[in-house]
Amino acid sequence: MAALLWAIVGAALSLQPVLGESLEVVVKDPSDLIVVGSDVTLQCLPTGLNLSSCKFQMYHKWIRSWINIDTTTTFRCWFYNFNVSRVNGELLLQVKGIYKWHTGPYRCVSNGSEGEIVSDSITIPLQYLNDVSITEPGSHFSHYTRSPRVIRVMKGKSLEVTCSASSSQPPLFQWKRQDSEWIYPNSSLRIEEVTAKDGGTYTCKATHPSIPTLTQCRSVLIEVVEEPLSSLQLNEMNLILAIVLPAGVLLLTAVGIATYMYRARKDKWKKTKFLDDEVVKTPIWKGGSFRSPVTVSDSVPLVM
Repeated sequence: MAALLWAIVGAALSLQPVLGESLEVVVKDPSDLIVVGSDVTLQCLPTGLNLSSCKFQMYHKWIRSWINIDTTTTFRCWFYNFNVSRVNGELLLQVKGIYKWHTGPYRCVSNGSEGEIVSDSITIPLQYLNDVSITEPGSHFSHYTRSPRVIRVMKGKSLEVTCSASSSQPPLFQWKRQDSEWIYPNSSLRIEEVTAKDGGTYTCKATHPSIPTLTQCRSVLIEVVEEPLSSLQLNEMNLILAIVLPAGVLLLTAVGIATYMYRARKDKWKKTKFLDDEVVKTPIWKGGSFRSPVTVSDSVPLVM
């Protein structure tokens, strides 16, 4: 029994240096909710370690690896705006104008007595709301149409449109009709048996559930027609193709003409022979097979 007790005490003593060395990363500022576009400061808290040996790392999702954040100057990348500083014995990481790609994860690492010490990773709890869009069932091109978006529906038919947004928390939606007190608290707007009175501009408002100031709107113009829509009317996909295809054909034509002209000039240049002083020329005297010597007198008859 005593031997077992001494073994436990020895194991505890052997682990004490290791347990006394640790790292932690915390959000120092702001202390409340972090909204997109604000400045954020992370702090590395070492225990039993020299602060000068500590450094911040961020997990880069593109290369799937942890990268060291420069410990002396601003992180040299247009995609980020980082700055690491050591002020009053604190190791700080400032993130300017935080956006979704700034959220991390982050960690702090250092070399301890038992090797590399790594803190738990932390992801900045960013609150955001953006990319509000309006779509119809089977449509996926709302981001590429004009605003307000125009939807034409035949009188007597049913219409359904859905509002969506990218948000850190499920947003709250409501529909409002222009020049009316009519409000519909839902993400989907459905109108049964559309009449001429149902036409007009409808606006979807998306609001963050925790931060009411985070809100965005998008509108749609509903036009009610009496006759069936023409089969030749361009839908969203055909509209995109009608723009992209002619532009692509013109581009290919221009490239083809430029290539043809370049090759024609290149072939013409190859066929051209430049005169050179070393090229043997045809003799200008009768029966001669060599050049006329420079010492030939005027008595030598020339071939006319």
